[in-house]
Amino acid sequence: MNRQDRAKQFMPFAALKGYEEALRRRESSPEPRIVLGEDGAEELDRKLRSLSVGDSVRVRHYRRRGYVITEGTVSGILYHKRRLKVGQEEIRYDDIAELEIL
Repeated sequence: MNRQDRAKQFMPFAALKGYEEALRRRESSPEPRIVLGEDGAEELDRKLRSLSVGDSVRVRHYRRRGYVITEGTVSGILYHKRRLKVGQEEIRYDDIAELEIL
């Protein structure tokens, strides 16, 4: 066996494939939540009140560690839970940063 092949036997290897990447993702800091001012909150409230089931919307909302955009048809407005249902996803009113009625 030549010297290079023999050296390869002792090289480090990743026993847990993807473990380093998962640690880096976990260590990254979450995106801070947006706090709506009084005007922004009133505008969002007005839009939520004007919604009906079947309306098409684009919602920018907080999910887990950052903001995502969900686009689709309003399938439910759960006033008692303070949630908006777009397709199969339930979005808390408090997580909504922007709402656009399409």
